[in-house]
Amino acid sequence: MNEAMKTNDLLAVVAIASNTKNVEVSFAYGKAIWTEESNVTENHVFRLYSMTKLITSVAALQLVERGLIGLDDDLSTILPEMTEIPILSEGQLTEPKNSITLRHLLTHTSGFGYGCCTDLELSQFDYENWKHPDAPRRFESGTQFLYGTSLEWVGKVIEKVTNSTLEDYFRENITEPLKMDRTFFNVPDSLQQYIVSRGHRGADGKQPLAEIEGRVPKKLVKSFSGDDGLWSTPNDYMKVLKCLLNYGTLDGVKILDKKTVLEMTKNQIGDINMDSEGNYYNPEYCCDLNGLATNSSKWGLAWAIDNQEKDYGRKPGTVFWGGMMNTFFYIDYKLGVTACIFTQHIPFNHPETTSLLDKFSKTIYSENK
Repeated sequence: MNEAMKTNDLLAVVAIASNTKNVEVSFAYGKAIWTEESNVTENHVFRLYSMTKLITSVAALQLVERGLIGLDDDLSTILPEMTEIPILSEGQLTEPKNSITLRHLLTHTSGFGYGCCTDLELSQFDYENWKHPDAPRRFESGTQFLYGTSLEWVGKVIEKVTNSTLEDYFRENITEPLKMDRTFFNVPDSLQQYIVSRGHRGADGKQPLAEIEGRVPKKLVKSFSGDDGLWSTPNDYMKVLKCLLNYGTLDGVKILDKKTVLEMTKNQIGDINMDSEGNYYNPEYCCDLNGLATNSSKWGLAWAIDNQEKDYGRKPGTVFWGGMMNTFFYIDYKLGVTACIFTQHIPFNHPETTSLLDKFSKTIYSENK
């Protein structure tokens, strides 16, 4: 890994892997704050962006287990402001016919996209007199796949059903039980020194890496996003991954039933195609899914499912996803391995990070005997 960093322009990276035998390895390289001297560690704080979605999905499935909501319940009575949003197609808006369910939201088959970076027509839509709390949907729920704001709405479902904030629910039901003491929507003052630097590569995503100003947020977040709002550390996030690798239990703490985790790993979108070839994305930010979502990929209840074997040995059926600032994770249930890598730069799915994850994975798979 040190050798790989000699030809890589990233100034900080942390990677961790663990297996079902509780063998854990990690690699940390570079400076946490690029202009300072302290080395980055597994306990430094990174913005998760879309890796928040996994924790939101776990929270929603806890509610399903408790019988507070069903995966296929019509959500129009819980969130009418969501289900009333019209569908946009070729410049025309139409009223939706199909109901939206929690399963649709968890699998990105609800019709919601990202106007910034996953759908061209949404990026060109005129929002000047738009009165709805989200962009138009792009298709009837359950008919296609589009990566977007679905998990933002899952967070609102959780808040409505539990009559609490997402922050409180996560703390009481996931982060405190798993002893994730550096995972927050608002990083406390005492930990802000651990927030790492972030970088960008210009409007075309191809310029030399430059630091983004505003490393530490200036305002408290009061509306909690289940889509992209969490900050965490590699060590903390690995606790969730190890818990899920162990089918919902870690160190005697159970956050999900085994049967729920097994269901999470199954194809939930049937014959719907996730192939991202030719899809719209913003080269400055996100979300180029090429190489991540192919015509053999499927979506479970919290993550994508890779149905192709990697040359270093990662097995088909491995579940995975990532966050906009180039954080990634996977769980290979067949070989009992989980790994994550944390960097902080845009655009998403950048080879400077993905190549390191491949190198790290090749190393750990050669040793996972």
